[in-house]
Amino acid sequence: MKTSIILSTLCALLLSSCATIPMQTVALNDSIMVEGKRMHNLNIMLTNKLFNEKRLRIDDFIKNTYTPTFINQFVTLIPSNVDIKQELPSIISSIIPKINQRRDSMQNALEVNRIKITDKLNQDYLTYIEACSSLKRLLESSIKVDNSRKQLLNQTTALTGSPIDFDKIEKTIDRFITKAGNVGQNITDLNDDINKLISK
Repeated sequence: MKTSIILSTLCALLLSSCATIPMQTVALNDSIMVEGKRMHNLNIMLTNKLFNEKRLRIDDFIKNTYTPTFINQFVTLIPSNVDIKQELPSIISSIIPKINQRRDSMQNALEVNRIKITDKLNQDYLTYIEACSSLKRLLESSIKVDNSRKQLLNQTTALTGSPIDFDKIEKTIDRFITKAGNVGQNITDLNDDINKLISK
């Protein structure tokens, strides 16, 4: 499923990033869930369509291939002294149950496997929905924590009258942590950046 790839990407981004998670991410997750449901329904529909076509093929096989072959084989077993025309009703009554039994056994095998595939599709879909729901709860929780953190920082700024922008400080520190290269130079850059932010 393409939606599974998107879901996995969202999880990876969420777990690997300390950045602010926008509210639109939750809406995107909801859209992915809707698309997943549409794809699941399509898979079920295609499965049923496939097996319906195969049922018709079985009927066609029984009628046009199996029955003539079975009758020919049956006729060769009839002793030559038996009047086929006279015994036709009893011959037919012997043949028809055998033919129906073959058709029913083939149709039953088909239905068992249709149910098996449908159950697997349903099981996979439930796992997918559980993953989407867990991700949504995680996203909503992260957004709530981020909003609470921002509110606390804003209250701190308002109470102290400090012009320090904690969001910019956080981003500066994050950039320092993820930046590769000369450690000494990175520390110097961090010190300079923080000094600029607190001296405004």
